[in-house]
Amino acid sequence: MNKPPQNSANMPDDLKARKLHLNGIIVGMAGMKKLNARENKDTKVERLTIDAIQAELGFIDHQMKRKEG
Repeated sequence: MNKPPQNSANMPDDLKARKLHLNGIIVGMAGMKKLNARENKDTKVERLTIDAIQAELGFIDHQMKRKEG
């Protein structure tokens, strides 16, 4: 996958799109949990996935703040 240049003008738009996508994944995972009410606890893989997505969201927020200021 090719990374955009660091000084790309559309980088904030790319970050916003990625953030929306990752939030959608988390919401989708939560929706599946509601459908499967009997298995209401997270598996280790689900917990690791959620933690990784949240870490990526934090990194995206950091990059966006850096680009704004």
